[in-house]
Amino acid sequence: MKVIIIGGGIGGLCTALAMRTQGIDPVIYERAAEPGDVGAGLMLWPNAMKVLSALGADAAVIAAGARLIHSRLCTANGKTLHEARLDELETRVGAPVVAIHRAALHRILAEALEAGRLRFAMPCVNVVQHADSVTVQFANGASDSADLLVGADGIRSTVRGRMFPHVQLRYSGYTAWRGIVETTDEAALGVTTEVWGMGARFGIVRVDRSRVYWFATYTQPAGEISSPEERKAKLLSVFGTWCAPVPHLLEATPAAAILHNDIYDIRSFAPWSREQVTLLGDAAHPTTPNMGQGACMAIESAYVLAHALAQEPGLPSALHRYEAERRARTRWVTNTSWSIGRGAQIDHPALCLLRNWLVRSLPASMFQSLLWRAAGYDVTAS
Repeated sequence: MKVIIIGGGIGGLCTALAMRTQGIDPVIYERAAEPGDVGAGLMLWPNAMKVLSALGADAAVIAAGARLIHSRLCTANGKTLHEARLDELETRVGAPVVAIHRAALHRILAEALEAGRLRFAMPCVNVVQHADSVTVQFANGASDSADLLVGADGIRSTVRGRMFPHVQLRYSGYTAWRGIVETTDEAALGVTTEVWGMGARFGIVRVDRSRVYWFATYTQPAGEISSPEERKAKLLSVFGTWCAPVPHLLEATPAAAILHNDIYDIRSFAPWSREQVTLLGDAAHPTTPNMGQGACMAIESAYVLAHALAQEPGLPSALHRYEAERRARTRWVTNTSWSIGRGAQIDHPALCLLRNWLVRSLPASMFQSLLWRAAGYDVTAS
């Protein structure tokens, strides 16, 4: 079976690697002109690390990233709301929690593929389905055909737009800034932290021996356009008086290195497949980042799709199995992440006090149950 994958991100690369383990012949077409040091940090929970282990990439990921041991949720003045031992999760589940720069993960996955399977500067512009094959047309006039097309081209997927034009993005109500900074600050390097304010949050995650990934969210309408200097000035005006090391990390980040994106997802929809075309990752089931499971969902789906294609007697049954195994899982993550974001972004002072009291008062078993359901899931066990 020949498979064309549109999109050379984490989902597309993992799909190709998983397919190679099953004797399937994939080729990835990526719109970017070349690989680059793009993006910021991401979390790989045990559910994703188990798939990366099955693909032979876990050791390299652990070496390039940071093994997370302890997480903390606190208020803007530094008062602890909740703490969790991530090493205990690792002991229970059998795989670590790892944070890594997106570019480092991309490089590890790309190097694991045979040469020639990842082709750059190939934006997809059209999809044409035939009786028993599918043809992809590219912006440079080239085309290619295969037995199956996998759209792994992100939340603004061209493939999804061609196949399911009715599907619309859903704005979360808040925007996000992200950055990577080198630091010797022990508070930043020691504990994974999320800080909650009123309509604003700040997260800190170590991604390797000396670098920290930070993110900031703020409730506001979508579509703000600003210069790098204006972005940094706004961040300092909102977060400059928060507990350490938040101001330090913002001051240490060059304005030009700060990324800004409005946060969207898509309500769960079905189907993801039509004849010889299916979707994967953010093209099919994008989620807000509140659970740190976006990349993990794409990695899980890649494994499930490859095994369905290898084990089912035909393409229709394989795609049916793929969607049946993934829809409930991804729907739960999307909906739960959306709900967490709604609560975390509350901007009314009295409601924020009530929210914080509830978080402090909830039994640890409730948080552990949520964490286990998200991170303890193992697609490689089935």
